[in-house]
Amino acid sequence: MARLETSPESELTAKVSTRRQFAAITWLRWRIFVNSLRGKGAAGELVVKIISYPFLAIVILGPSIGSGVASYYLVTNDQVNLLAIPLWIIFALWQFIGVNTSATGPSFDLSSLIRFPIRYRDYLLIRLSFGLMDPPTLAGIGCLMGMCVGIAIAAPWLLPWSALALFAYCVCNILFSRMIYSWMERWLAQRRTRELLTGIILAVSLGVQFVAQYAQRLSHHGNHAPVSPWLTKTIDIMVFMNWLLPPGLTALSIDHFHTGDTLIATTALGGVVAITIGFLLVLHLRLRAQFLGEDLSEAPAALQPKPISVKLQPTVAAPTANASFSFLPPTVAACLLKEIRYLLRSGPKLYTLIMPVFLVFLVSMRSSGMNYAGVSRHSLTTMLFSYGCAYTHLIFVGLIYNSFGGDGTGIQFYFMAPVRMRDVVLGKNLMTIGIFAIEIILIYIASAIIARPAPLDLTAATIAWSFFTLFVSLSIGNVRSIASPKVLDSAKVRSQNVSGLSSLISLLVVATAVALGAVMVLVDHILHTGYWLAAAIFSVLTILAFALYLLVLKNVDRIASDHVENLTRVLGKV
Repeated sequence: MARLETSPESELTAKVSTRRQFAAITWLRWRIFVNSLRGKGAAGELVVKIISYPFLAIVILGPSIGSGVASYYLVTNDQVNLLAIPLWIIFALWQFIGVNTSATGPSFDLSSLIRFPIRYRDYLLIRLSFGLMDPPTLAGIGCLMGMCVGIAIAAPWLLPWSALALFAYCVCNILFSRMIYSWMERWLAQRRTRELLTGIILAVSLGVQFVAQYAQRLSHHGNHAPVSPWLTKTIDIMVFMNWLLPPGLTALSIDHFHTGDTLIATTALGGVVAITIGFLLVLHLRLRAQFLGEDLSEAPAALQPKPISVKLQPTVAAPTANASFSFLPPTVAACLLKEIRYLLRSGPKLYTLIMPVFLVFLVSMRSSGMNYAGVSRHSLTTMLFSYGCAYTHLIFVGLIYNSFGGDGTGIQFYFMAPVRMRDVVLGKNLMTIGIFAIEIILIYIASAIIARPAPLDLTAATIAWSFFTLFVSLSIGNVRSIASPKVLDSAKVRSQNVSGLSSLISLLVVATAVALGAVMVLVDHILHTGYWLAAAIFSVLTILAFALYLLVLKNVDRIASDHVENLTRVLGKV
């Protein structure tokens, strides 16, 4: 059989085709950005992006300067091997910022490119190229460039080799993040693996925080306690493993080149390159499966039909939503029951609701830093219930300001069915209020067990403040959920639960409420009236906020009819 050979003309055509594909995708990305400025609320989203640029600059420039100063100090003091410390910090920040920020790249899914006649090599290059301007990548590259500057100032002759080693480390981090995101999206595509993975991530993150706080307490209260042999052995193993991983290998390469041992320096750099190639191969397995058409679904596998024997059974009336919530109108009860079932089937949301109670435990352990700041432990434990309630408002942003995000294409049924949108929104709000009330009770119990029960006046003031803030957030959030919805994609690692403007508004609402609460606490201290004055004022404000909520709820049907096209268009995207 004759061997197929590639002619120079076909290779030239392939190169031209590759350039055209990259140009077409770049042009498409630009057009998506331009066209997004013409939709409803586009001006507000643009303002939020412009406002966020200074904060993004701080996120990038601050760690970059710190990395440069640390590198200069370590090289100047002949402690080049300790460069592994800033390299590990850069790695941790790179991955942490990546998971906790939404992508600034194209708003379309790059995996959809497999529908078009594109070669796998081009598909791989496109997946690796786009997203290089995202905040985590810019911050990581900025920190590594800062290290290069610091090393160049301290030892100019060391710069070429350091730049080469840090470049290899940079590529390693980029491929590692791409690999992690792609495989996590593979695991998050199915509900069971999504819940298991979310639980593991939550357990690990909470465990790390608990160990850190416990170690902090031991360092301040057990300075004369004997060191545990198990702890010493664990530290030795971690230090040994450090020199086998990219941060340690990179620091080892620079250190031995600094001392003149080029063989070990080259070997360590080769280790970084080998690990980078390994990350690329693992990423290749995932992208190759996507390119070949892998499509994961949560639908159960088809089963073989079995013969069914029909037996007459007495007819039993199916239970209705009224059986569980008979005190509510049937439509509201049905919507509330649907939202509860959605919540019970969503592992990530359930895990998130645990955080406020666990935060109370963490804050109770974080006492040394507060003492240095002049905050006594007595005042810290007294206000523990208030701190937990304030934090709870931050995790309710997705439930309040994007309440229709989980409905997806089902939003169309609300407009086709004989239901009022007011009843639908009321059902969603009742679930939010119920969860919030349960959170407050659990936070109070946790703070009472860990520290001490909050005084009665402080408890009343905190509860009144919490419900005042909740009703204000619900009033604004119901409007934002309809005017600026956002599809919730549980299979995406870096996905934003709410729009940028809604997120900014929610932060301003909570910040304003916290500032108002702080002012009332200061007034109570000046007047020596306890917290009863704050409780009375916030009770009145709660009544006014509830009246505002009822006014917005009364006009929800009109607001929804004005935004029906935008709702169905945004949430109907597949």
